[in-house]
Amino acid sequence: MKRILVFLIVVLMITPVYAGGRKMIRKFDEHGLKDLNNQLKKQEKLIQKLTKQLQNGGTIATKTVQSQSDFVSETVLESAGTQITSVPAVGVARDDGRLELFDESVDEATVINIEPSSYVHQTQAKIAVPSSYFLDLRGIYKTAATQQYTADLAVLHDTSGNTITITDWDETNNIGTAGPIAGGRDQAGAFTASSWIHFFFIYNPITGDKSSLSSASPTAPTLPAGYTFFVRVGSTYVYGLGQLIANYQMNDRVYLNLNTYLSDAAPVSAGVLQTYDISARIPVTAKMVHGVMGTTTAASGLKGIKVAADSGGLIFVGATIVAGSYKVDYGFVDCVPFSLPVLTAQTIWWTASTTGSIYGIGIIGYTDDL
Repeated sequence: MKRILVFLIVVLMITPVYAGGRKMIRKFDEHGLKDLNNQLKKQEKLIQKLTKQLQNGGTIATKTVQSQSDFVSETVLESAGTQITSVPAVGVARDDGRLELFDESVDEATVINIEPSSYVHQTQAKIAVPSSYFLDLRGIYKTAATQQYTADLAVLHDTSGNTITITDWDETNNIGTAGPIAGGRDQAGAFTASSWIHFFFIYNPITGDKSSLSSASPTAPTLPAGYTFFVRVGSTYVYGLGQLIANYQMNDRVYLNLNTYLSDAAPVSAGVLQTYDISARIPVTAKMVHGVMGTTTAASGLKGIKVAADSGGLIFVGATIVAGSYKVDYGFVDCVPFSLPVLTAQTIWWTASTTGSIYGIGIIGYTDDL
């Protein structure tokens, strides 16, 4: 004797549980548990009625109603045109972001088979948490060829915009490993020297494997086979010898060793802003630049120096300093820190109060637009 399963699909926006058992999620009717129990009693009588009608030659068909208000799946008796009330189901979050439903009116081991085209939410794409959301993201320089990234949590996306939340990341990428391959780079050949490369968390939803990938592209890495979810977690410069520069990253803030990038310099015209290319110190994805400014050679008297985010100097940091003797390896004379938004990629503007070749600017980090 066939038993008719009539059910309410509770659409759950659930964060998948990583490396764990099934997490049973229940969402009851807004009128409370009492009304739900009453509904269950009604369903038992209704199932008995439908069973008798089927035995007498009746048929049933199922259609899905995807309204924003109730998300109810209705079962209709074709022969009588009767709409059937629904019964609750239990949703189980899978590691791959999908929802598995079980008929609670029978037991929690009876799977309800629903075609994916009928899902209101197939993944977490409709939830409010966007891709590139992290908890305690860290980037750590390990060797000239390896960079480590860790995070308590990261939200990844696929090329269709679907997202998945995964916890407990600890991945070390080797830019010397030819790819596309998990844990290495996304291309067969070595990365171009004196260029920026970008690191990604990647995820294979079939095997559940988590890994990393390095790429010359900040937005479109070539993913290894099976890996469909990814998110960029950082960027690092590869200098002339094809090696990574030393760095440390906390969330989206990247710290670099002080580099006297502009040393013993003089502006073309005192007091007139001029462009300054910092493409070897911050990537195209940087949204803020952090540095220091001062003098880098012996001088005397009061000197003025200014850095700006735009050619008109609407957003700038300026300072008057007392010039003096410069101590090698210990920084600038009377250096002043600055932080500016990056309004033009990898570019700032600067000037000084005199045209003497005594000024310096050092870049000590940037904020990446992850």
